[in-house]
Amino acid sequence: MKKDAFEQILSEVDVLVEDPRFYPKVFDLLCKARRKEYAKVGDNIQRVIVEEYEDLSRRLDESLLQESSSFRNVLKSRKLANLLIDDEGKLQVALLPRTIKVLQEHLYSLGPNRQFDAKRSEHMLNALTLLQDNQQLQRRLMTVSKPHMHRYAEQIIRDTLSLPPKTVVVDAHARRAALSAWLCYLRQNVGSCFATAPAIVVHDEQPEVFFKDVQELLSTGRLKRTFGGIEYAVPLSYSWGSGDLRRVFLFQKGAYQEEQKIWLSPGLIEAFEFAGMINSELSQKEKEKISKELIINTLVNWDTNQSWFFASIEQILRKILLNHFELTEEDVHEYELRPSGMIHGGLLMQPPTTSAKGKSKGEKCSQFLQQFEETKNIFKAISDNALLKSWEFTLASFAETKAQFTRWNLYSSLGLRPEDKGGIGPCLYTILKRKLDECNENVQKYNEEYEAVYPQLLYYQRRIRNATSEKDAQWIRAEYQAKANEFRSLEELRDKFHNKARRYANLYDGLIDLYYRLFPNYFQEIYDADIHEVTAGPYDDSPAGFRLLYKYGRSNTSQWTQINNHMEFIDALASFFIATETELTNAPEMKGLEEDLTEIFTAIVTHVRSTEFIETAFHRMAATHHSPIIKDPLENLGKVEKKPWVYTSGGAMSTLVSCYFRLETKPKEVSRWVENPMELLVFLIDSVKEVSDKILDEFEADPEKSLLIHSPTHAFLLKPGYPQFKEAWKSKEYTYTWVRDHFVRPMEEFCSKIFLDAERMQFVIENLYHLVPHNFQHYFKQSFANIGGSMQITDFRQHILDTIELSKGLQYAGRGVLTSEQIDSVLYSLLPLFPSYKLKERVKTILSQLPGISKDDRKTLITILEEISGRIGSEKTISAKGLQNITKAMLALVTFSTSTQHDYPLLISQIAQKEGFALPTPFICADSNWVKDHFAFLVNPGSGRFEFWRMDYTGSYGAPLTDWEEWLNGSRKTPTWGVYNNPYEYSL
Repeated sequence: MKKDAFEQILSEVDVLVEDPRFYPKVFDLLCKARRKEYAKVGDNIQRVIVEEYEDLSRRLDESLLQESSSFRNVLKSRKLANLLIDDEGKLQVALLPRTIKVLQEHLYSLGPNRQFDAKRSEHMLNALTLLQDNQQLQRRLMTVSKPHMHRYAEQIIRDTLSLPPKTVVVDAHARRAALSAWLCYLRQNVGSCFATAPAIVVHDEQPEVFFKDVQELLSTGRLKRTFGGIEYAVPLSYSWGSGDLRRVFLFQKGAYQEEQKIWLSPGLIEAFEFAGMINSELSQKEKEKISKELIINTLVNWDTNQSWFFASIEQILRKILLNHFELTEEDVHEYELRPSGMIHGGLLMQPPTTSAKGKSKGEKCSQFLQQFEETKNIFKAISDNALLKSWEFTLASFAETKAQFTRWNLYSSLGLRPEDKGGIGPCLYTILKRKLDECNENVQKYNEEYEAVYPQLLYYQRRIRNATSEKDAQWIRAEYQAKANEFRSLEELRDKFHNKARRYANLYDGLIDLYYRLFPNYFQEIYDADIHEVTAGPYDDSPAGFRLLYKYGRSNTSQWTQINNHMEFIDALASFFIATETELTNAPEMKGLEEDLTEIFTAIVTHVRSTEFIETAFHRMAATHHSPIIKDPLENLGKVEKKPWVYTSGGAMSTLVSCYFRLETKPKEVSRWVENPMELLVFLIDSVKEVSDKILDEFEADPEKSLLIHSPTHAFLLKPGYPQFKEAWKSKEYTYTWVRDHFVRPMEEFCSKIFLDAERMQFVIENLYHLVPHNFQHYFKQSFANIGGSMQITDFRQHILDTIELSKGLQYAGRGVLTSEQIDSVLYSLLPLFPSYKLKERVKTILSQLPGISKDDRKTLITILEEISGRIGSEKTISAKGLQNITKAMLALVTFSTSTQHDYPLLISQIAQKEGFALPTPFICADSNWVKDHFAFLVNPGSGRFEFWRMDYTGSYGAPLTDWEEWLNGSRKTPTWGVYNNPYEYSL
């Protein structure tokens, strides 16, 4: 039966085994055949676990918008959570053994680029095993309940589980969302590395803490940490990020490159369906056709003067929706700045209206903004778990916890000092000075009158003593009494204004101190993953974005409001001064000044609403942050680097770790700057050698256990338990010597022996050809058509770079058609090359060392390979990548399976590296936190240098981190690299 099945598949594959398309075609046909088999079984758990989602994954990979590995992980996590938590909200413990068994049997996929699923599947298996064995963890999961009066938290649960918009959220939904968030693999997709790294430690290594956090967030809308006598609280993140919406592509003005198949994106098509632009009843091909038309029409009419331009998916989606609603950016901007007061809560998903006709411009703007948010969430939900990302970004707000209000970004903008021109301080100072001057004038006036009356009193006293008759004395006493009353009145008025003047003289400091205490009750600065002001390169983390919240003096976080523009900022400040008037006038120290305070508060509110205040607020911000002062800032908001309501910061991981894990001091750190990658590797090994034997034993027992580490621009996870790393810190040799002799020199020797003849150079050119933009491919191929002789790989790589640099026909948008990183990446995965007649021998060598393959299957595989390889028209040269792909394709075919309990992608790569069929094993040392990459050290075959790379965990694919060159060559000494080498400090 199995033989007939794979023979049927082979008959349908219309390419040769040496063709790169052979592997994906075999896997696609195998997935379809296996799906039919599993459909007959009726086991929902097995269906969920073994399903490869090949068609959706292919479209995701071709569109290049979202990672298919993330999509499969999110979908599988969600479906398993729905199966394991019943409709009553109870955990089906009896299903766990069966789920674990099936997952173990199908842990590793054999598909193209499915090695990126391995870590995700291992995490899921570890989580389910722990859940089965740990009753305390089961009880903790059961404490999770639905949100109380928190619409945004309810919407996060709907987004997590892909529930219809009007679904009433119950406890079962909350627990399914929590379980799916735990089963899902946490990855970083915005500049939140300072939070993602410690969040992964908690999520993967401290699940009880994770569930406790989720329970607290859903029930109260915030997380609290108390230590050192101070309580720190951060609200549930108002955003679960931008996902892949801000992934940027390069387009040509007035044209569209067919190879950029972003219109195939399942996320975009689903978003267009929700917005009513694509009929959900259409076939998949018809949907793709409409999606392509919408995108192409938008791109060819892009408003730019450049021949080439960059655009993100978010920008494209926004323009398509604007066209759908017949609106312009100016319309929406004007609508957003309309004075509408502060709005409570967030937008909830509502069924869309397909037509904007017959509506006012304001209604269309409102509907556009709502649908824009909804379609973005639909797109993101394809590859992100909403609850997991919300928790991660909530943790990020602990990085900006400041006990003193004077350290807030908001404080800088208010201008609370008397010398802050245009600020609240001078306004208050001016009012109080005027009041003080008035009091002093009255004191002087009444004192003069007092002094004038006093001699008269003395005069009447003498007359009383010298009165000639009782009648005269009586008359004089009456006059004296009148003067005495006048004297006392003047004395009281003088003393009253004197006391008032004394109080006014000290009132400025008193009011400012009271405001210092009240501002944190009404405002808070939190991390915002959706800030548009933040931009960065692909492998440098963007500065973290923080936004101001207005809390209305309330503790219920669902009623807090984000401040998004200067109008909302002004409204919030005015609301604050009006709301706090009662509190201040009732303060004991303000007794007797009630009428004056009302006048003061009115003047402050009036000043806050003035143009002078908001414009000088931008200037104060610029001065504080040492950034350029922009003229007419309200007319040039896009150029203002720091705004009072939103700003960027480095996002201090040390502050977050201290606050979240309740440390009184900063976590222990060893740090240094480095002059080359060798120094960095030696530093990392020596940092691990410094830790206690107990911690080292934990790394040996659990290779995935992490230490927090940061480069000058990125926080990530060091993995001392990985094989080469463990061998390094266990060695008694001098670290530098061990790295040089056991690692660097053998790699250098291997690479130095690689020479390419003309045929093999053309083979490399052909592989690079597919990375060149379509319009330049012909000229690229022509430029390298006549390479002859033989070259060492470093010389060949330099020849390619020089040719691209010197040929105008190979330049576009100010750069070459290929970068050095792309060339190095291709060379790393292809080398070494070998003649196709050695294919059978090398596959046989690899098979002989693989576990779990029967002798019959080995024999069958080699027999089939002999039959289908070496045919007329097949490639005469095969790459290291091609060898491994052919081996995986044949394994899947002969075993008639798409997944297995053995990590064959890793094992095949390791055997190939050991046997010299691939480049030597790199020193993989860390998890980057990024979607697919680890960090590794290796000798770059293209440059011949020892370098720091990003790489898949099998060591088969990678690229140099050239963007980090300045942090690796000693040209910049600050900030430094650092390792938090006491993991007990970040454990709860």
